[in-house]
Amino acid sequence: MERSFPKQVSTPYSQRAKTNTARSYKTRTDCTKSPPLPTDKTKPDWAGEHLLSKLVNSAISNAVLYEGIMKPMARRTMITTAEKNGVMWRTNVATLEETRDVYTIYNEIKDTSMEYPEYYLQPFHAYTEGNLCWQAAFEAESATYAMALRAWPKEALQWEEAQDRLRDSYVRNIKEHIQEHNLASPLRIVDAGCSVGISTRSIHESFPEAEMIGLDLSTHMLAVAAYRDANETSMIQRVPAENKSLKQRRNWVHKKAEDTGFETSSMDLFSLSFVLHELPQQATRDVIAEAARVLRPGGVFVMCDNNPLSAVIQNLPPVIFTLMKSTEPHSDEYFSFNMEQALRDAGFTQVHTEIMDPRHRIVLATR
Repeated sequence: MERSFPKQVSTPYSQRAKTNTARSYKTRTDCTKSPPLPTDKTKPDWAGEHLLSKLVNSAISNAVLYEGIMKPMARRTMITTAEKNGVMWRTNVATLEETRDVYTIYNEIKDTSMEYPEYYLQPFHAYTEGNLCWQAAFEAESATYAMALRAWPKEALQWEEAQDRLRDSYVRNIKEHIQEHNLASPLRIVDAGCSVGISTRSIHESFPEAEMIGLDLSTHMLAVAAYRDANETSMIQRVPAENKSLKQRRNWVHKKAEDTGFETSSMDLFSLSFVLHELPQQATRDVIAEAARVLRPGGVFVMCDNNPLSAVIQNLPPVIFTLMKSTEPHSDEYFSFNMEQALRDAGFTQVHTEIMDPRHRIVLATR
């Protein structure tokens, strides 16, 4: 079901960093420190059918190793790294745990008829219940802020600046795609797999005239997103006054990205921000097909996620990529998937990939 908040406010991105990141694999770079160029390999050796990948998968499949060592180590690494960089992980979680409104919103927004796909019921992100639990929802903001810091580990960035740089790169590439192909500015946007709404609010700030829909399979995540929207004082970051005009044009919807329920040709922009690495390949194809269905002619598809060609990703230390794979059960399928070809097969045109930062890519296409 769908919930709208008449007194919503946008997530603040205080003291916006204007630092740009490299835009194109081929030529464009407008940052002071360009990210490492893509390698000749199409994916990391620790993903797919490579022997190293099979050895890592074998270790992960050992229940004693996974539950006793890998899972708790992965969690400790995430939390410790975040808090060392100023993200108040445990404090943020404790505050949300004591907030009654979150639980009320959960009951109001949940689609009780939802049938969850099998892939979504698997443990991932070191949570036994995946995203279908309060722990995952209450930790998602802190984990997202820490994730941005990992994109520029050698730069002395505050987490707010890293988050701004990451989000600015995403929306800047969307705007450039629209401008270069003479497309209309989007008036109806869906951010599929929106989690707790950080990406949703960031996109909406850049397209303030649009109706914005945050869609996710986890009611727990949506409850946090909706609570943040409805309560300015709950925001981790301060809300700039100029962004309060967005309050009446944002909705939160409990649906599948591969079966949104939206009318055909009803959307102008279909966004997937750090979602597809969590899906098996068939689910990704289904999401792309749904995007092709709901986008109007001239509408834009955009995704960002780990870059299989990234030198940083391909050269992660063994401990790090083992821990990462232990919390991401569909890594092999993601890194082996040809995103551009899948979009072309679904009827998209003007398909291209851009560098978002040293670790991540953006793939854009026109319906």
